[in-house]
Amino acid sequence: MDLLQEAGYGYVMDWTSDDQPIWLKTRQGRLLSMPYPIECNDTRGIVWYGYTSGEFADMLVDNFDEMLEQSAHQPLVCPISLHPFVVGRPYRIRQLRRAFEHILRHRDRIWLTRPRDIYAHIASLPSGIVPGS
Repeated sequence: MDLLQEAGYGYVMDWTSDDQPIWLKTRQGRLLSMPYPIECNDTRGIVWYGYTSGEFADMLVDNFDEMLEQSAHQPLVCPISLHPFVVGRPYRIRQLRRAFEHILRHRDRIWLTRPRDIYAHIASLPSGIVPGS
């Protein structure tokens, strides 16, 4: 982490320690640890665990619904990791679309964004708001 921060990186997505971004201390500053999905990851779910595309979509929906409820009390990141060579297969896309349509029905309550935008927002917050700051 020290070397990444010193090389100019602002965040990493390698740790699964929390569903909130947290600041990691480095020898010359800090680096944001962005939540990374172990379970909501098509490589792990479909390839490693052998979930069907329907089971994987159900998992995405259930994870999203639970995190949406929990986010009423604290901001959370609900990451989903997808790879075109796994979930992008034509016979899997229909189930992925179902999960995304479910998520989009809650668009008024969520911020669909990219990690760099989360980082920019968090970096602009005063100390004490994000763990580790």
